[in-house]
Amino acid sequence: MNFSEARAEVMQLLNRVDPRDLQKVLNWIRTSDQLDELLSDNRKVILQNISEHLRVRLPPEAMLPSETTAYSKMQQRIRPTLHVDGFLYDEDQVDALCEEGTMSRSYCLSCGSYRTAPLDFLSHSFSVSELQFLFENVLPDLSGRTLVDVGSRLGAVLYGGHVFSSASRLVGLEINEEFVKLQQEVLNKYKMTDRTQVTHTHTHTLQYNML
Repeated sequence: MNFSEARAEVMQLLNRVDPRDLQKVLNWIRTSDQLDELLSDNRKVILQNISEHLRVRLPPEAMLPSETTAYSKMQQRIRPTLHVDGFLYDEDQVDALCEEGTMSRSYCLSCGSYRTAPLDFLSHSFSVSELQFLFENVLPDLSGRTLVDVGSRLGAVLYGGHVFSSASRLVGLEINEEFVKLQQEVLNKYKMTDRTQVTHTHTHTLQYNML
């Protein structure tokens, strides 16, 4: 249902309200926290849908073969580390993947034994709940401002900024062309290109005025 259809539905509904109660309904619409909660839930659903859209296009660890630098840095860590993208997988989804054997939380200290230790988990993205907290409680009002996400990767900050903030522009700078294509696909599908864009670039080659 688009905006015009939704507006027509609301007008039809209001026309059916008893005239004696119409003002009460209008006051409720203006002041009720229930509608704010509904709006917040809908925004989270949008991000969850984007997360699902990306999960089917990426391996469980959400890393691409072209990310040679990222792989190299992970291999240099003292403890074995598994990349689990926080935007794609919440704790319940990680548990489900572990139960089905797709993922593990532990590694063997000596092959064939029961001596195991927990894996370190690393994420390059905020989770949906973290994005909501970031834009609603941490950052100032972004109205009329430009937000630049350097190394936008899957675009989680851009999507979160689009639904949870009033930033006039959201710009993602990403060096990996495959991630740029994924982000652009999402922006087009979920109609976020009105104030959100992603650019394939090295950060030192492009300048943005921060308003």
